Amino acid sequence: MIEKSNTPIRVAQILGKMNGGGAEQVVMNYYRAIDRNKVQFDFFLFKTSKLVPAEEIKEKGGGLYMLCGFKNPVRYVRTLAGLLRENKYGIVHCHLSTLSFLPLLAAKKAGVPVRIIHNHSTSGGGRELVRNIAKTLFKPLAKAFATHRFACSEHAARWMYGAAPAAELSEENISDGAQKKIVRIMRNAIDIGLFRFDASKRSLFRGEFGVAGGTLLFGHVGRFCPQKNQRFLIEIFKEILRVHPNSKLIMAGVGEDMELIRAMVVAAGITDKVIFVGQRSDVDRLYSAIDCFLLPSNYEGLGMAGVEAQCSGLYCLFSDKVPREAKVSDGAQFLSLRTHYADWACAAVSCAKLRNDKAAEQVAAAGYDINAEAERLCRFYISMK
Repeated sequence: MIEKSNTPIRVAQILGKMNGGGAEQVVMNYYRAIDRNKVQFDFFLFKTSKLVPAEEIKEKGGGLYMLCGFKNPVRYVRTLAGLLRENKYGIVHCHLSTLSFLPLLAAKKAGVPVRIIHNHSTSGGGRELVRNIAKTLFKPLAKAFATHRFACSEHAARWMYGAAPAAELSEENISDGAQKKIVRIMRNAIDIGLFRFDASKRSLFRGEFGVAGGTLLFGHVGRFCPQKNQRFLIEIFKEILRVHPNSKLIMAGVGEDMELIRAMVVAAGITDKVIFVGQRSDVDRLYSAIDCFLLPSNYEGLGMAGVEAQCSGLYCLFSDKVPREAKVSDGAQFLSLRTHYADWACAAVSCAKLRNDKAAEQVAAAGYDINAEAERLCRFYISMK
C-alpha cells in the first residue's frame, strides 16, 4: 500500500541541452502525464539549451536550473552538488547516457540516496568515432555512481549494462541487493490520442505547405546528425523520384548536419521536392499529413519518432540498426543499410498511402500509452521514498 502525502516528491531530472531531442521529449511527456500532486519534476539543463518550455514547466509547478556545460566539469559537479544538497533531493534521474557519471558523482557527493542512470541510446556510425570511444570509456564510471538502472528498451539496456535482467517499472518486491543489477524498462511512451490519425490535420498541414492531394508525401522526424543518417535518406528519396516523380519529402528537426543535407538537396536539383520545416511542436499533424515514414538511423536506443508515426497508422521503414522493439504495430518494416537505395525506394512507394486503422490500439497494447506508463513511474518514485 502506497502512503498518501500532501507534499509531492520532487525529482531532479538531469538533462543536457534541451533542443527538442528524443530524451527531452520523453521526460516532458511523462511530466505532462504524471500526477503532479504526488510527484514534481525539477529540470537541470545546460545554459546552451535553445528550446526550453520554461513557461510550461513553471506553470505546472516545476523548477528550472540552468548550469554550465561539461567543458568545465569541476564547476559543473560543484554547482550541481550544491543545488542538490540545498534542495534536499531524495531522487536524481539522469538522462545523459555514459556522461551521466558527472551528475551522478555530484548526486553522490550531495548525499542523494536514489541515483538513477537512464540510457536512451547506443552507439554506431563511422562519423562518430571519437564519441563512440568516449562512450565506451565512460560506461563503467556512469554505472558506478548509480543506485538504480533504467533504459528505454531492452536493446539500450544490453548496450549499457550487458546481460542484466530487465524488469517493468511497476515490478515490486525487488530486494535492495538486486536493485543495482536489475534494469527497469521505462518506455518512450506517447499521448495515444494526440498521435492518432486525423483527416482534418492531414488536409490542413498539406495545404499549409502546398502539397497537392495526389502527391506522395514521405516524412522524417529527427535531429540532423550522423545518428539519424539523413544523407542516406536523401539518396533514398532521389530513387523514389525515379519511381514516382509526383513525390515530396518533408523533414522536421534541426542539428549540425542540416546545412550539409540542404547542400545535398541543392546539388541533386530537388529543392522543389524537399521541405525543411525545422523544429516543430506539432509533429502529430505532420504524421497525419504524410504517406510513409522513413527512419534509416545508424543506431537508436529505440526511436521515439517511429513509435509516434506508427500510432498515426503510418507504414514505416526502419533501418536494421533500429531495435526490433520499435515495431509496436503492424506497420513497421526493417531494411538493411547495406540494401541499395533503389530497394528502399520501391518499398517506400509500395507502402505509401496504406494506413493501419488499428495502429493506435496496437501501440497502446504494446505498453506505450503515456497515461499508464506515467502512473507506473509515479508508483516507482513513491516506493523509493
